[in-house]
Amino acid sequence: MNLRSRTGRALFAVSAASAATLGLVTPAEAAIHDCRVSGDRANCAYVTGIDPGSWLQMRTGPGYGYADVPSGRLDNGREVGLACWTTGDGAADNPNYRYWMRVDVGVRSGFVNDWYLDTGSPAVWQQRIPQC
Repeated sequence: MNLRSRTGRALFAVSAASAATLGLVTPAEAAIHDCRVSGDRANCAYVTGIDPGSWLQMRTGPGYGYADVPSGRLDNGREVGLACWTTGDGAADNPNYRYWMRVDVGVRSGFVNDWYLDTGSPAVWQQRIPQC
């Protein structure tokens, strides 16, 4: 193994460790996985990055001005089915991130900003999730 390949591997290991420490999900670590929602196969992800004592509210459309979905509160770790994506309001924690997912939890569905899901990069999930 030459110095260039060792340096590249070391840099990758440091980058991956830094991402894990910061709680970031890189495209290679995207957690979109197969699951079942109401008995049907779906692409799924988990809710992440919500402050303790708070929740992610599902909305009837891709923005904070849309109505709340009744009983649409999602806690960290909640698995959701990913129906489709669109653009809308920026995330509360990152106003420039405007991707929203239509999610399904079996008994209800609605929109949430993708910033709060462990889907990884749009370049990765747009290959698996259709646009609404």
